[in-house]
Amino acid sequence: MSRTVRRVPADWLHPRNSWGRYVPLLESAPDAPAADPARYMPAWPAPERTHWQLYETTSAGTPVSPPCPSPEALAKWLADHHVEAAPGFTGTEAQWLGAIQRGGVIPPVMTVGQRQVSPLDYT
Repeated sequence: MSRTVRRVPADWLHPRNSWGRYVPLLESAPDAPAADPARYMPAWPAPERTHWQLYETTSAGTPVSPPCPSPEALAKWLADHHVEAAPGFTGTEAQWLGAIQRGGVIPPVMTVGQRQVSPLDYT
């Protein structure tokens, strides 16, 4: 279960299939046209990507959070909703904000020695 923060427009609604489930989308390179638009996030111009949204990236990518207007708002939403950074590891608002500010890529599992630790502390 990997997670990453993607920049999206304020009004972004991730597509859903006929059963109402999110359609996995790979992240496109900023400002570059996607090779297959049905499989990639839209390549919005940088000025349109005003919001932050957490995605799971174990598959191609589906949203875990709504688009939030700032890293702080996203961190608060993730902490308030007890979102897992990795199996069994939720985070505080400060931990989520630190991970977002360090690039927003959260690895699936972190191990220090023989002990699993929160990936939010090591991203």
